[in-house]
Amino acid sequence: MKAQIQYKKTDGTDGVALMPSAITNLDEAKRELAAKLNLPQMEGLDLEDVDARLRQGDIVPESIVVNQLSE
Repeated sequence: MKAQIQYKKTDGTDGVALMPSAITNLDEAKRELAAKLNLPQMEGLDLEDVDARLRQGDIVPESIVVNQLSE
């Protein structure tokens, strides 16, 4: 199984990322998306503050939707 992550950027455009494996929850989707887009860790913030990483990358964290895709 694969997963498709859909999201909105802060400029209003849509984005899509295809992940090679299933994603079981929204927090995992956010972490995987940040990693896939190579968003840098932010100094002085909790390593788990992935929402801040996404915002820094111009992604609206609340807009993330995960769709599971069967092969």
